[in-house]
Amino acid sequence: MTGGKEQLLFENAAYRLTSTGLQQEGLSARLEGVGKLIIARDGQPEQVVNIPPPPTGCTGMRSSIPVLTAMYNLAVHELLANIQPDGHMLAGANWHTVWTRDIAYAAILGAAQLKPAEVRASLMSRVRNGVILQDTGTGGGWPISTDRVVWALAAWRLYQSQGDPEWLKYSCEVIRATLAQDDAMFPRHTPLRPGETSFIDWREQSYPDWMTPADIGSAYACSTNILHCTANVIAARMLTELGQPEEAAVYRKRAAELNTAIEQTFWSRANNQYCMLRTADGCPDERTDALANALAVLSGVAGDHAERTMATLPSSAWGTPVFSPYKCGQSAAYHNRAVWPFAEAFVLLAHAELRDPAGAAFSMASLLRAALAFGTNKENFHAESGRADDTLLNSDRQLWSVAGMLGLFYYGLFGIHYEHDNLVFTPCVPRSFAGSHWLTGLSIRDMVLDVKINGFGTDICSVRINGKPATPIIPLDTKGKLQVEIELMPEEAEEPARGFPVAHEDLPEPVWDSPTPTLLRWHPVPGATGYYIFANGSALGATPECTFAVTRPGNYCTEYRVQAISTGNAGCLSKPWLSCPEGTRLTLPPLRVGENAEYDVENNQAWLDTKPCTALLDYGSATLAAGTYRLRLLYCNATASLRDGDSCALRELVVDGEPVAVIPLPHNTEAGNWEHYSQTAPVTVLLKSGHHNFALRYNPATCANTNGKLNCCMLRELELTRYC
Repeated sequence: MTGGKEQLLFENAAYRLTSTGLQQEGLSARLEGVGKLIIARDGQPEQVVNIPPPPTGCTGMRSSIPVLTAMYNLAVHELLANIQPDGHMLAGANWHTVWTRDIAYAAILGAAQLKPAEVRASLMSRVRNGVILQDTGTGGGWPISTDRVVWALAAWRLYQSQGDPEWLKYSCEVIRATLAQDDAMFPRHTPLRPGETSFIDWREQSYPDWMTPADIGSAYACSTNILHCTANVIAARMLTELGQPEEAAVYRKRAAELNTAIEQTFWSRANNQYCMLRTADGCPDERTDALANALAVLSGVAGDHAERTMATLPSSAWGTPVFSPYKCGQSAAYHNRAVWPFAEAFVLLAHAELRDPAGAAFSMASLLRAALAFGTNKENFHAESGRADDTLLNSDRQLWSVAGMLGLFYYGLFGIHYEHDNLVFTPCVPRSFAGSHWLTGLSIRDMVLDVKINGFGTDICSVRINGKPATPIIPLDTKGKLQVEIELMPEEAEEPARGFPVAHEDLPEPVWDSPTPTLLRWHPVPGATGYYIFANGSALGATPECTFAVTRPGNYCTEYRVQAISTGNAGCLSKPWLSCPEGTRLTLPPLRVGENAEYDVENNQAWLDTKPCTALLDYGSATLAAGTYRLRLLYCNATASLRDGDSCALRELVVDGEPVAVIPLPHNTEAGNWEHYSQTAPVTVLLKSGHHNFALRYNPATCANTNGKLNCCMLRELELTRYC
């Protein structure tokens, strides 16, 4: 039913959402008209939220379903409240700035459509020296965090809606320079890019306990690689628009190679999902990252897997958790055990992309319920309680949550799409959301559109533009005012009730119990029915026991890991255990620092200061057998917390006078704790039999970090381990 009568939009065991309000245990929310929201919590005074209409000049939305009009207006109001006097955007009520991934994801979801000038200014503020700034993150930011390329997706969305050739030239140059900087940093033995999962940067909540920032930075995350793949696609599209087809072909080829690598590396046939990440040596973390799988669908990376991916995405009664299974032993919610509305919005758009109204209805209801219950678009909420007051960190009017609500309307309900040189409408209106919906004053390039959608479903029955029969495809070079009326063709069959898998908790990580070179042993894991064993990243076998016999390695080292499993569940990988025969592992202490160094080597310890950076740290030489070696440094970087900051140190490894790799030395402890040492991620080097010299140096071309000033650490020995 539509009009002024109450209409049931969504109902499950946790809550009931109607066209005029919300009912859940301990809370109700009701609308008075579309301008006042009244929230009643058990035992507390009523909270009144006044919702102003969009100001003149903003795209408006109204609907025969009052809750849609009200929540759209709330999102517009909150987006405007996040704009500073200088025209830049804030990440939310509790934040004094905006970060690259926040503004980028917000732009993609709807902010670029509503406030393009402010989005443009904010995106430009995230560029320094011609490259995209990586946000603060695990271990001190880039190159441990590498998802800054999401900026490219935002830049392209802004160009699609605005068509500004100057923005196209500027953003294309920034994207190419950023991709080139990554090329210089990372080896090309694989198309994949290392770095932590996009936005999931509280390591203790989302990674195995044993993983250090160095381990995280050397792993391969599905979400981050999808962003890199899409950034290359966008670079190709931009260069094509700019009339540079040969240059475009280079990026198109790289995107294709990365697409293939993502398929081979992350697709899990057992789970019908893209797994969250793989360690540097190839061991899988089979958890499901909701954002990664939604991005895989929306980018086209998922291909034939798209429908299976979305149909098997784990959920809770309140929405789609950030990842599943949840990490056991972590009861608090932030990334773990939480729903983030911006990620839910991408899930919604992936369902809409697949013409799946039932799936879209679940995500729409999750977003609408949260905004009604909290009276604002919160950063996140608990996946098991639906509450926001029991999360570790939160904020009102979180920018990308606000934009996620806008995206529900622009790209979900109304189905705004850009295909080649055309604006295309592909609405997705679930049956329960049937009614009449209007977007007014929608500004796209030189057009201003008023769009009306009537009915429900995904199939279009008829389109009229300025009163004349038409198609839902409008060339982007169209000018002037357009009245677009779209009538949807309702499907006769009822939309099937969706039964997504329920998110659950994972199994603990196995802990080693005095293993030997011939018998691996670990402590039992409660709830496990068996264990997988990996050797040097490859599956070695499985056993129901807590022991596994192995062959004593020859003249090389073997790194073992164990993973606990049960029916439909796999835990995180264990800490690796290294079995090394005698003579296969060697350590070299630092010998001397170049003439310009501020300090000499003392007690086998070297201080590498930011200035002068040109000092060469000499590790001397060693006589080695031919083989493949993994080189690690024992180091300490206590310039800031291991959770955030931007001062990950970088140094170039030099073997026999030739640079072989840039080694990240991320924050590995809390600020000021200069007694805590750990190892870097390994660098693999093929060496011939004979005498070899090893050193570290600062190369300004490859070792400049995000901070730009602070680039220092303490160094101890260099470890050389022969693997084959």
